[in-house]
Amino acid sequence: MRVEILCYIEKGEVWILVCWTLSLYLVFTIFIIHIFQRKLLKCECLSRLTYAFTVLTLVASLSIITGTVAADNANFVLQPQQEHRITLSLKETDSVSGSFSVVSDDDTGINFCIIDPQNNTILRHTDVKQKSFSFIAEATGDYQLHFDNSVSVNYEKTVALNYNVIHYIMGMPQEQFYFLLIAAVALIGILAYVILMPK
Repeated sequence: MRVEILCYIEKGEVWILVCWTLSLYLVFTIFIIHIFQRKLLKCECLSRLTYAFTVLTLVASLSIITGTVAADNANFVLQPQQEHRITLSLKETDSVSGSFSVVSDDDTGINFCIIDPQNNTILRHTDVKQKSFSFIAEATGDYQLHFDNSVSVNYEKTVALNYNVIHYIMGMPQEQFYFLLIAAVALIGILAYVILMPK
């Protein structure tokens, strides 16, 4: 039996938040420098450059946010009478969807099931060669995608798996929540800039 453990949630979120925070910090730093520059030094030669940096920073921030959906794929071989497990470390309300296909020299498929942290089977399919699946994590913990080739005695199976994980914050997909948050903060910054900018 082969087991893969994918614990990317916490580390990924920390990296995203760090990049997001640094990006916003850079945006506001540019605004503040430009405001003081125009107020105190009466210099306007860097205004276009300032705007360009601001736009690029916002674009970079949004690019980071659009990558917060954890997507993955895997290809592996199941020997006869063998099984393969992929473990996902999820948080409550995380949404998982995916599909897999099986290639073999016979007409049989594989057995597939999903097991929650309490060791309950929340989804099961038997003798399938192609299937889509989806579920929502009802509790934080490790969820197992279990692929079993006990259907076949003589033939190995090649499995191609694709899936993605969506995290939710306050009932919204994480990337959508961060997008709206960045947009709101950027709007506040622009309004503050317009109000404080000397006529």
